[in-house]
Amino acid sequence: MKKSSFPSTMSIFFLFFVPYIVTAVFNGMDTTLINRKFNVEEVLPVLIAGQIGDSYELETIKAQAIIARSNIYRKISEEKSLSDILMQIRDQVHIDSVHSAVMQKNYETAVIATESRVITWTGELKTVPYHELSAGRTRAGEEVFHSDDSLYLKSVQSSVDKDSKEFLNCVYINKNVLPEIFQIKSRDSAGYVMEILADGKILEGESFRKGMGLTSANFTVQNKGNRVRFLCRGRGHGMGFSQYGGNEMAKKSKTAEEILDYYFPGSEIEKISNDFRLESLSCS
Repeated sequence: MKKSSFPSTMSIFFLFFVPYIVTAVFNGMDTTLINRKFNVEEVLPVLIAGQIGDSYELETIKAQAIIARSNIYRKISEEKSLSDILMQIRDQVHIDSVHSAVMQKNYETAVIATESRVITWTGELKTVPYHELSAGRTRAGEEVFHSDDSLYLKSVQSSVDKDSKEFLNCVYINKNVLPEIFQIKSRDSAGYVMEILADGKILEGESFRKGMGLTSANFTVQNKGNRVRFLCRGRGHGMGFSQYGGNEMAKKSKTAEEILDYYFPGSEIEKISNDFRLESLSCS
């Protein structure tokens, strides 16, 4: 059994987050960075506790750990300021995440088991999206972002997601808070609303669903008296890793690497140094 290379999860909070956050608040981030060395592996258990529930299979949590690590290192490779990266991480950490990480060993176990592993495409770190539950198929990056830079995000079948009790969700919204003329203009190949025609204006589907508090942009619309019913399929933006679908694969003895290979075809799992590009980042 592999031994941990960093403190227990309880220690992670007190040894990492308290020194970084408290020192940053009172003395500024520059002082914090001088006094402590940033260690990605120490951050991850608490971070992924806020990204995925502790009821998921260990292999699913391991997949999420690889995703989280990859996204941190991508930010490191793109940002000039380590302090900005740390502040972004701090903003993602909530007290519920800390409590969950302290109470559940799976988060620390997942990080240890996947230590230094990241997802790359032809050796390059890219954004690795994830969501709770797809509408039966994940979305193609090219369709969502209209950019060749997102070609690496392929659409894959995740029909097992339809078996989730959370798959369908109804939201009723009063007509007086919606545009008078409201029409779905276009959808992508996975069925997610791309554009909405609203009183002569074009609204982006994902922005609309967030603004209206809908669980997914894969929805149908039905008039119900003075209200409109939105029947949503799935939960989240539908791109990349479906946590529910991945968890069903884990239940069938698929490994984290096999799960990620399915949801991110063409990707590779590589090991990366913890000091990756840290020396090139400024503190301000």
